[in-house]
Amino acid sequence: MKTARAPSTPSHALGQLLTGAILGALLTVGGFALAGKLKPPGEPDALVALAQTVDTTDKQVDVMLARGDIAGAIGALEQLRAIKWPGRDRGGDACVQLRHDAFGRLLRLRLDNPQVDAKTPQQLLDLAEQGLGREWELLDPNPFTAHLLSLRGEILEQMGRDDDALLIYQQALDMNRDLLDEVMEGSR
Repeated sequence: MKTARAPSTPSHALGQLLTGAILGALLTVGGFALAGKLKPPGEPDALVALAQTVDTTDKQVDVMLARGDIAGAIGALEQLRAIKWPGRDRGGDACVQLRHDAFGRLLRLRLDNPQVDAKTPQQLLDLAEQGLGREWELLDPNPFTAHLLSLRGEILEQMGRDDDALLIYQQALDMNRDLLDEVMEGSR
């Protein structure tokens, strides 16, 4: 009988943690879809192609981060950001949530590593708004949108726009509270 080995490096452990987080996120989206909470895609092939692209990029980013290549990870996520993302009408709610997850990951890396390909706070805010798009308010509460909203609030706070940041943080908290309420009701 084999025993599990401890990760050999902190980056390996981080890679495993990120893989678990991504798997958890995908299971959440899948669970919502099965529960009938997500708007179905108008063109399922668009969603499948996008999910494959995001999955491939996530794996590349995990490997780069495990090697300590933050610039490479940011570059890979920037390439993903530059693709033509299907809208909600073509890819359904899951497509929008995948965009929110990818942009959230990119923003988190950029905020945690401002020395890598430095961006101004306004450029980061523009990135958050591009990621959110116009359709985010149509979505049911979900962890990806809540995370991206909170990152937008963090950027607004850095810009000294505390009142705007508080409003965005409140939206993210409300979304998380709604998610928690759904979980609590489902466990009864």
